[in-house]
Formats: sequence, C-alpha cells, structure tokens
Amino acid sequence: MSRLRTYFKSQHLSFFLAMAVVPVLLWLFHQSSHELAQSRAWVSHSNTVLITLDHIRIDAGAVEGARRGYFITKQDSYLPAYLQAKKTLPRNLADLKSLTADNPDQQGRLELLTPVINELLSMADSEITGPSYDASQSGLRMAHARELLEQMRSLYAQMSSEEEVLLRIREQDTRNKLHNLNLWLIGISIGFITLIVLAFVNGQREIKQRRLAEAALLESEGLNQLTVRNLSLMGEMTSLLQACSDADESLDVICQYAARLLNTDSGALFLFRESRNQVELSVSWGEESKSDVIFQPEDCWALRRGELHVLDHVTHSIACRHLQDWGDICSVCVPIVAQGNVMGTLYLENRHNREIRLDERNLAHNLANQIALAMSSIKLRDTLRNLSVRDPLTGLFNRRYMEESLQREIATAKRKNRPLGLVILDLDHFKTFNDTFGHDAGDMLLREVGSVLAKNSRAGDVACRFGGEEFVIIFPEAAPNIVVQLTNQLRETIFAMQLQHFGRSLGQVSASFGVAAFPDHGGTTEELLRAADKALYRAKAAGRNRVEMAGNHAPIATEKPV
Repeated sequence: MSRLRTYFKSQHLSFFLAMAVVPVLLWLFHQSSHELAQSRAWVSHSNTVLITLDHIRIDAGAVEGARRGYFITKQDSYLPAYLQAKKTLPRNLADLKSLTADNPDQQGRLELLTPVINELLSMADSEITGPSYDASQSGLRMAHARELLEQMRSLYAQMSSEEEVLLRIREQDTRNKLHNLNLWLIGISIGFITLIVLAFVNGQREIKQRRLAEAALLESEGLNQLTVRNLSLMGEMTSLLQACSDADESLDVICQYAARLLNTDSGALFLFRESRNQVELSVSWGEESKSDVIFQPEDCWALRRGELHVLDHVTHSIACRHLQDWGDICSVCVPIVAQGNVMGTLYLENRHNREIRLDERNLAHNLANQIALAMSSIKLRDTLRNLSVRDPLTGLFNRRYMEESLQREIATAKRKNRPLGLVILDLDHFKTFNDTFGHDAGDMLLREVGSVLAKNSRAGDVACRFGGEEFVIIFPEAAPNIVVQLTNQLRETIFAMQLQHFGRSLGQVSASFGVAAFPDHGGTTEELLRAADKALYRAKAAGRNRVEMAGNHAPIATEKPV
C-alpha cells in the first residue's frame, strides 16, 4: 500500500484527471472546429460572390468600351477584349446564379441584371459583327448603352452592398466562434498548459531546425545551380576563345562572358604593352572603373606579388596606386599568368563598399586562368602564323604567301574586271655590298628596304620578300600608270636612303624595278611574274636604278647609275 501511495502522488493524480478530460476536450474542439470551418466557408463564399460580381462588372465595361471604340474607330484592336468578355460573361453569370442560390434577394437582382448584360452584349455584337448602322442612330444607341450601364451599375452596387453586409456578418460570426473556441481551449487546457508550452517550445525548436536545414539546402542548391551555370558559361567561353582568330576577337568574347559571370559593378582587363614597361586597358564592362587606363606594372600589387590582391573595408588592405578616389570601393586585382609569364591583370570593382565575396574571387581567379590560357594560345598561334607567312628578317610576307595572294588577286581582278599591278625589285650590286661591308650590313640593308616597302605601301597592297635581295609588290585594283608612279616613288625613297653600320657609312644604295600589269602582260601568276622578271632584267642591263614596264623598251624613270 505504501508503494502504491508513493506511486500515485498528487501530480500523478492531476495528470490522470487531465488525461480523463482529454476526450471531452477533443469532442469540444471537434465541434468548435467544425462550426469555425463552416463560418469560414461562408466567408469564402461571400468573397467568391464579390469577386464574381467584380468580374462581371469589368467584363461588361470591357464590352461597352470595345463596342464604343470599334464603333468610332473600326479598329480590330478592340475585338480581343470584346471576344474575351463575351466568352466569360455568361459563365460568370451562371456561377453567380449558383453562388446566390441561398439568397432570394440576390437571385431577384440577378434576374434583373442578366437581361441588362445580355442586351449590352447584343448591342455590341450587332454593332461589331453585324451590318453598319446609320450614323444618325449613334447618339440614340450611345444613350441607350449608358442607360443599360447605369442599370447594371445600380444592380451591381445593390448586390455588392448586400454581399458585403453578409460578409461582415459572417466574418463577425467567424470571429465570435473563434473567440468562443479560444475560451473553451483556455478554460479546459489550464491543466495542460505546461505540456502545451513544452510541446510548443519543442515544436518551435524543431521548426527552426528544419527551417535552418531547408535554408541551408536551398542555399546549397542555389550555389550548385550557380556553379553549373558558371561552368557552362566557362565552357562556352573557352570554346569560343579557342575558335578566335585574333586577340581583338578574343577580347570581345572575354568582355561579354566576364560581364555575365562576374556580379560586380565594373570590370576591366589590363594587358602588358609589347615594351613590357606599361599596362594598358584592353577591354572593360559595366560602369566606368576608378582605375587608371595606363599604369606602370609596379603600381599594381597583384602584378608585383604575382597573386590575387583584395581591397576592402574588412581587411583594410593597401590600395594599388593605379586606383583613384578609392574611399568607397572594394576591388580585386587578379594577375593573368600563363606558363610563368605575367600577361596583365583582371580588375573587378564594387561601389558603396559592397564586398566582393569569396566565391566571386574564386570565380575571377578561374576566369583569369582561362584568359591567360586563351591569350597565350592566341599569341602562340599568331607567332606560328607569322612564321608561316612572314619573312623572319624583313617582316614582309614570304614567297609562298605572295604566290597565294597573287593567285587570289588575279582571280578577283578577272571576276571584277579590274586592273592589277605587279612589281619585282632587286637591290643593285648586293653581292658586292655584302662582300664590302659584310653580311650583317647586308641584313640591315634588307631590313631597311623591307621597312620602306611596308611604310610606303597602300592599304591592301601586298609587299613580299621574293628571295635573297629580290622583293615583290602586288598592287590590287591599280592601273598601270598608278603602279609606275608608286614604283618610281619607292625607287626614289630607296635611292635617298643614307645608311650607317656601327658608325660606318654604307654608301649609296639603289634598286631596279620590273613592272607588269594584268591583263596586259599576262593572265596567270606565272605569266605576270615572268613578264615582270624580264622587265627587271632589262632595267639591270640598261644601267640599274630604273623602272622598266613589261613590253616597253623605253625606260620609265631612272637616276644616274651607281
């Protein structure tokens, strides 16, 4: 007995009594909940009636507006609104009749409203789809339409007013029942208040944990989606960069994709000049940045240290000297390095102290790596392309490129029925020059002549080193007299050169020229080259430092032989 009394303590008795009240509480809760659900259903019913009424009012207004607009302007732009309203009005009227079946007063008003709307529809239908009306009848029809609209608005106002009164009554009834339910729950649940509080606290803790878990999951999912998007854009950019033919094209691709990848206010790509003593802006996106357009490499900490440099107001790091007025900005400089060669820097900037996040910095670092690989690849391709088509000594095009270009230009000249000029020049006494001054001086002479040809050629002209001391110039779309004039200018420029090699004067230099023209002296590559070569030999035989035209035995221009 003592053990039993010890077990059934007062708190246990209260617990069992409370448990005994649970079925009563559940029954009362069920009854109150049922009544509350019914009240809420009536509130929802009234709201549905009001919404349906509003739809009818809007559709009727649309019908009248479309009728009036179409009647005045005869424009089909009013028809879609009319057809849509014509389609939805009968359905809304049927829904309203079903919804107000429990209210005889509303049913009576609906019976008055329905013919008014039907007459509006009939008027609109007859005026829009029927035969044209006499203009003299328009005033009467407008007045009748206004009367119908006034009747509709009056009936709509009555129905809305009554339904709003019912809505307020039902909402009040719902509030009363909810209040009563609360009173019942409070009154009966005093014995369970501790359990309820504990359950509530535990439930809130669990909800909070679940929300945190869901938020973490959503954040992770968002990051994953962003990562997939960035990887996809990176892949697209890499593919396009690999297909770019030159640096300018690759810079356009970088600009477009960097703006999509990096969520910063502004960004810019700075690359070293050929001299490697300055860094200049190559491309930019977003707002105008606060960085200098051209600066020295030592002005950027990223270039000096060879690693990413961050300027923000958390770490209070040092600003690069190429930044101007950096008080309210956060920036990141990422060096662009390919195979140990620093090519420039990727600069990102946010205004108003908006920090550049760690994931954005990592993305910028990956983007800089891709840019470095692409620019290095393009530079290598340009080098290989130049090696394949350029003469390494003079920088002019080589013989293979000349032959391909001449063949292409001849085909173009034939297709467009336009002239073409071809000139072969040979440096006079070049072997003697080499023997006298040495091969280094000879190479210098060839470079200088190549520079003269490159500077004095027109845009579109093709200057090539044919071999040894011979050069070829192709003049597309140039008449023979123009070719002769340009050639003579080149001859005079070469003859006027004053060269020195290690302080030693190299004396007077001259060149002989053979000129051929398409189609006068040939229609193929071989024929034009052969004709120009024969003219060159005539110039040599006639004393050098002169211009000879193929087929013309009189000298065109000459100076005193050297």
